[in-house]
Amino acid sequence: MPVGDQTAIPARANFTKAQVAATCRVWGAAVGPLPPGVDGVQLLWAMSGVESSFGENCQPRFEPAYFTGGHYGSHLPMPALIASLGRAAACSYGPWQIMFCDAPPSYSPSSFDFIQACAQATVPDLNRKLRMFRPQTLAQIGDCWNAGHITPDPGYEAKLKAMYAVSMVNA
Repeated sequence: MPVGDQTAIPARANFTKAQVAATCRVWGAAVGPLPPGVDGVQLLWAMSGVESSFGENCQPRFEPAYFTGGHYGSHLPMPALIASLGRAAACSYGPWQIMFCDAPPSYSPSSFDFIQACAQATVPDLNRKLRMFRPQTLAQIGDCWNAGHITPDPGYEAKLKAMYAVSMVNA
């Protein structure tokens, strides 16, 4: 795919709420360090609620800032990813909408068709951000995930707080 390719990004798999909840239960214990009062299982569940309606909308989300001409498009590793994958390199994927450039180097966009692969990419990236920025609240964790650092975004913070209150019991 040539650089600057504007073709459509292929659809990816969606997941059921039950699949996302089960994955959150498995991977939640591995999330950290977390501030007091924040549970890793519920955090992953809430993030999936904000980012993909609990797995029902996992289609790749194109982020122009990560593409050619965007703010991050010229930062490593984006030029090489864009050269090989085109627009697909500038997308977020899966129930947690992790940016492709934050996934393991061995991943391709089709890796996100498997929920375990989504978690295997998301949790280490989330943990890296938790260690780097040391958020002290749920809102700050949301800021780190959404912006890549603590930059207050009241809209995102409110969505995450609301989703954190949603129970997984019937999922």
